[in-house]
Amino acid sequence: MKVEVYKLLKEGPLLLHIGLRRLDRTSNIIHSDTLFSALSNSLIKLFGEEKFDLFEKNLVISSVFPGLRLSKDILLLPKPEIPIKTSEEDHKKYKKFQWISLDALKKLLANFDKNSKQIFIQNVEEFKFLNPRTLITKSEFEEIGEEIYFMGTTLEPKVRVSRETYYKAKADEENSYTTLYFQENLELHPIKLSKRKTIIPFLYFLKMKNNEIEELFTPSLSLTLEEGLGGERTTGKGIFDTFEKEELEVPENGEFEISLSLTFPKREEVNNLIYYQLVKRDGFIYYQKPTGYRKKTHYKIAEGALVRSPYVGENINVSPISSMKVISYGKSLGFKIS
Repeated sequence: MKVEVYKLLKEGPLLLHIGLRRLDRTSNIIHSDTLFSALSNSLIKLFGEEKFDLFEKNLVISSVFPGLRLSKDILLLPKPEIPIKTSEEDHKKYKKFQWISLDALKKLLANFDKNSKQIFIQNVEEFKFLNPRTLITKSEFEEIGEEIYFMGTTLEPKVRVSRETYYKAKADEENSYTTLYFQENLELHPIKLSKRKTIIPFLYFLKMKNNEIEELFTPSLSLTLEEGLGGERTTGKGIFDTFEKEELEVPENGEFEISLSLTFPKREEVNNLIYYQLVKRDGFIYYQKPTGYRKKTHYKIAEGALVRSPYVGENINVSPISSMKVISYGKSLGFKIS
């Protein structure tokens, strides 16, 4: 089965702020429901609300993951939530990594035992650690040739101003109306190697092919990248220069699958969950502008979950008031294990 790959590109470092319910923390992943909300707002700006139902019904996307541009691009995915068994010597290293290249994931899943639902690595020489958090194949590492760190966080000083205390303090000629705090941002930056090569990081997501919404999707994505993903967009964070579209072959059949999006299982699919993590989702509703309303707090299944097929998931209404419909994305785009 072929899916579409959308690579989001920017010249120079990528700087984003993806909130974790606190200004001083950032996520290292743009979840699929965040991407869906941004695309939906762009869609409504361009085509109006009457196109939203068609868009929401047919769109199936993954979350947004990092990639590395070399002679052949390396696509990174979240570590699957499957117990990995290896030698005692390597056990801790394989327990701690967070990202895995697509090629390394295919090799890893070739060692998946369906009965025990565990991965038994027979030959660790097939894999190399790009850094303690990133696992790639031996051939991918040989092209890079050294350990690198391309993704990290930075702290940016900010000042919080209370409107009410500002005017009172100003009248009293005091300076107690401001509060200094530090905001955490996610940064992906180019790396110059000793081989005189430069590795360019980018972000990407996967999308199921669907001709019914192609004329809606491409303009909506272009506007989203121009306006930005995540928070602090007025300061240039989350802005991209362009995107590239390719196709990728992924397994179509299998008894199990790894979820690549943040999912909300249908009632009949709950028993299909095997290994998974829960992610709390809430926050304020943005509909062309801030509304002041908070979404209903809900929980979703994190990317990398092992589930039994079929596993489709569903979008849900998280609006706190009946007169406003607020759709939160919860469909699954999965990587099948045959």
